[in-house]
Amino acid sequence: MTSGLRKSINLVLLSGLVVASHALADTMTTNGSFNVPVTQSCPTSFFDFSLMTDARQCQQFDDSLPASLVYFTKRSPEQVITFYQNTYPQWVVTPPVNHRTMLTAADDSVRIVVSPDSLGTQVDVLIIQQP
Repeated sequence: MTSGLRKSINLVLLSGLVVASHALADTMTTNGSFNVPVTQSCPTSFFDFSLMTDARQCQQFDDSLPASLVYFTKRSPEQVITFYQNTYPQWVVTPPVNHRTMLTAADDSVRIVVSPDSLGTQVDVLIIQQP
């Protein structure tokens, strides 16, 4: 596969992940009562991928690979990017597109998208294969 084709495929996957996460980010389920949301604690990791310690509003989209998870943190996008650069120094960071920054594992097994949110940052995690 040529690098141009690979970049095009990555851009399409990234765009789809961002659109899906923004469409689903504000959804909430209830437990039968209209006023009581079903809350679940965010895991500390997702398929051995570390999440920020203050991760909340986690939405997991699949239990098997490829799998994705979206979460929110009160930290700034720069703080999130720094955290992941320190945790995974071999990862590639792409320049922001529409204020969204993508970090990719060297073997392309994991991709994350860091997006500013009005009160912090949304983090989209895509696990393609076990890192």
